[in-house]
Amino acid sequence: MKKHLLTLALAVTALTANAQNSAIYKVDELIEKGDFAAAAALCDEALANPKTTKFQEFYNKAGQIQIQTFTPELLKATQSIPFDTLAFCTGIDRAVNYYTKSYEATQGVDAKGKPVKWDKKIAEDTQNRLLAMVDFYNYAAMFSYANGDKARALDYFQKYVDYPQNPAFSQAVRDSLNTINRENYAQTRYNLCMLYYEGKNWDALLANAPAALQDHYNNHDIYVAVAGAYLAQGDSANWEKTLVDAATIEGDEGFFNELIVHYANSHQTDKAVAMVNDLVAKHPEDAKSWFMKGCVESDLLNDIEAARKSYSRSLEIDPSYTQAYINMGTTFYNEIAARTENHEFDHFNRGYYNHDTKDAFMAETRAIQAIYQQACDYLEKARASAPDKPELWGRRLQRVYNHMRIVYENLDDKATAEQYQAKYDEVGKFFE
Repeated sequence: MKKHLLTLALAVTALTANAQNSAIYKVDELIEKGDFAAAAALCDEALANPKTTKFQEFYNKAGQIQIQTFTPELLKATQSIPFDTLAFCTGIDRAVNYYTKSYEATQGVDAKGKPVKWDKKIAEDTQNRLLAMVDFYNYAAMFSYANGDKARALDYFQKYVDYPQNPAFSQAVRDSLNTINRENYAQTRYNLCMLYYEGKNWDALLANAPAALQDHYNNHDIYVAVAGAYLAQGDSANWEKTLVDAATIEGDEGFFNELIVHYANSHQTDKAVAMVNDLVAKHPEDAKSWFMKGCVESDLLNDIEAARKSYSRSLEIDPSYTQAYINMGTTFYNEIAARTENHEFDHFNRGYYNHDTKDAFMAETRAIQAIYQQACDYLEKARASAPDKPELWGRRLQRVYNHMRIVYENLDDKATAEQYQAKYDEVGKFFE
């Protein structure tokens, strides 16, 4: 008798579960009629019912309903028709959530400790639907940003880069998604850093920056943001380290110049020297490494000869290195300034001579002419290497041309003096 009663109880339970599971057919009918709200409500009701066992199928259907709901909004967006951004965004969230739960329903064991039963076709559909929505979070982020909702944009940009980590994807699928969307993810990680920077969310920025820097996408801007974050937090040690990384790892001359000014103002020449020595030791065939070494030698150590050797090595490695030509030319210009301060060119600087001083005046003039000529040669090479960037070499070249004009006037060579005046005027046209 007890056995009979138990069998009856099991039968009743099975009938109840089957009745609840059969609601899936009613869901299909409502979807067919286009009554997505009612279909969604029925799915949620079934999923909340403890008698339901077909979770994989119900969650899959619930995901389909959400796709049907937000797709019209996406179509409007593609046609530049006003659409409901919030409905689109929340629809994606719900669809991804339902499909993820549909996958999760296939995992684990049942009440008897046996692997749960699941439908292969539904599993394939779930996987394909999730893959089809890979870019949707990116769309949601861009739509939100366009509407001025930066907080929502941040949320969806983050969901977009995290999407490959969905548990429904195998490692092979994750690797494939990361490879196929590499450029888009790089852009998104950059967007995240810039938005966190704009919002002064320093902790979030610093947490996201390492991954963004690995992409090598606009790293200059990311380093600026990171340095700014550390500066805002009063973390001078990490601010300095960021500049060092930007200068040495990325070879960014702008950061290097900022770092040199910092070392000069804080009287930390030894740090600058150690940094560039380490740099050329690690990267002996890198033109920028030798260039930076030359900058430290010329700007902080005032060792012109050492700087010229470093700049020369830089130009041997990269004969098109515009800034190295400029800096090399500047060393000759600075040499004249230094020797003038040392009273080596007093006769020339008086601007006249008499019978007793003529020979000294002319000797100094010829010496100065030779030095300016070298400055001129290097600056003209800088111009030849970057003819479309007069903002780099123009003013310095003009200054040297002007001095050359004066030198040749003092040498009583008016024809050559006029040539340098013409060169001066020609360069000046870039700045009119």
